[in-house]
Amino acid sequence: MFIALKIKAKSVYHGYDEEGRLIIDPVESKGFVEKIIKIDRILSFTEDYIFIECPHDTVQTWEYEGSLADIKAKLTSIDALV
Repeated sequence: MFIALKIKAKSVYHGYDEEGRLIIDPVESKGFVEKIIKIDRILSFTEDYIFIECPHDTVQTWEYEGSLADIKAKLTSIDALV
């Protein structure tokens, strides 16, 4: 299953350093782009961000256009919201 969203990359989480601090790199994005996202890659949504599982044990956060209610409606329409 897939979902289409307009997103803008925000940051990449690489794990933790030897002192237990989260390693985060910001990502520069000029604007929103439409992506077709495999539902299995989505870890969670917040009111502001989508968290995506990526290769090499990283997680990316993306801003998305619309609201959390819009996302819920899209997921409900494809029977992907429990």
